[in-house]
Amino acid sequence: MSTMFFMLKRNLLVCAPIEYGTLDQMVASMNEAKAERANLVELPISFSSNISQLEKLIKQRTLPAILSFRPL
Repeated sequence: MSTMFFMLKRNLLVCAPIEYGTLDQMVASMNEAKAERANLVELPISFSSNISQLEKLIKQRTLPAILSFRPL
């Protein structure tokens, strides 16, 4: 039983959601998530998202990312 738990634990990834904010705030949140050993981050987007800011955020990311659509 403990061997199975260990194998399952090794295969789990932790995804940290990043909240809306300025570009600097979101990059800082990603760095904090990485420091806390997250494996990837979730970046929220909406109809009002600034595309150029989103592109910069993706280029500056420190972890793999999932983009999610969240209507405001």
